[in-house]
Amino acid sequence: MNPKRVTIDDVARVARCSKTAVSYALRDHPKISAARRRVIKRVARELGYMPDPQIAKLMFHLRACRGRRFAGKLAFVNTHDTDREFARRTPALREIFSSASERARNLGYEFESHWLHEPGVSPARLANILEARGIRGVLLGSTGRPAGPVGFDWRNFAAVTAGYTVVHPGIHRVVSHYYRNTLLALRQLADLGHERIGLVVLSGQEAFMDHTNLAALFVHQHRLPAATRVPPLEMKEENPRQLRAWFNRHRPTAILAARDSVLRLLRADGVRVPRDVSFATFLLWDAPGKIAGVRPGYERLGAAAVDLIVGELMHDHADSPPNPRIVLVEGEWADGPTARRR
Repeated sequence: MNPKRVTIDDVARVARCSKTAVSYALRDHPKISAARRRVIKRVARELGYMPDPQIAKLMFHLRACRGRRFAGKLAFVNTHDTDREFARRTPALREIFSSASERARNLGYEFESHWLHEPGVSPARLANILEARGIRGVLLGSTGRPAGPVGFDWRNFAAVTAGYTVVHPGIHRVVSHYYRNTLLALRQLADLGHERIGLVVLSGQEAFMDHTNLAALFVHQHRLPAATRVPPLEMKEENPRQLRAWFNRHRPTAILAARDSVLRLLRADGVRVPRDVSFATFLLWDAPGKIAGVRPGYERLGAAAVDLIVGELMHDHADSPPNPRIVLVEGEWADGPTARRR
């Protein structure tokens, strides 16, 4: 015989508060103080309370129909060491922030922005500020450097990061599926008749992407005759001479790169695109219809991150997870005049 299901009534009785207070506390509503929320949540955990997902879905729908959509607050935290406006200046992060903000509003959450390195505010103080404002769900932006640790105690938060730069603490992350995106671009160029496809990357940017683009190239080339394999060009910084020497030596019929600035360097050097060589990028978010490439789906990463955060909050998983998950968002190929059939 199944044991009796623990209800909000049971939690309210043991915590000596109203059912409304329990409901607010479990949703991190600021009407209940942070200290009182912790007490009520502790009682709920000790009793083994588990929300019924169907009831939760119904109640959210009813609140939305009545126009009472406030479900709590979430925060985006800019983790860059020195740049307060890093998330606003970086195109990828702008798209992530925008989609996260929209998704949060649609789910009934307010969405705030904070800087981890605000002058005069220590990470511990920021944590207190977030808790006092009823914020338990946090989306971490990029650190701006590969493999960057973040000095913040996330144990009381449901935290998700976008990209690969935040490596400590070990939390859930949402990432564009760079490996499959690059494979998609390579296959599209191959379908256009290109066998000799060259990849141009910057070593720093490749580290940001966990070296997935180079991995995709090597897998793609593994099935090709050795004579058609073009070694990748990996540069520390964009170098026209290095690009020209590589191009003249290996004569690729198509070039795949992260940046459209490589396209500008080629044209400045007299290379006719797509007459002399086709060009595509695996990070296409500007110049729609003017450049061929893969849209990486950054406009969907923020929404995926918010869905993951809200799911953690609904199950009261505000802590550093023992087994962090990675949610991968695949990109989409977009035709453009820079790549044509060979």
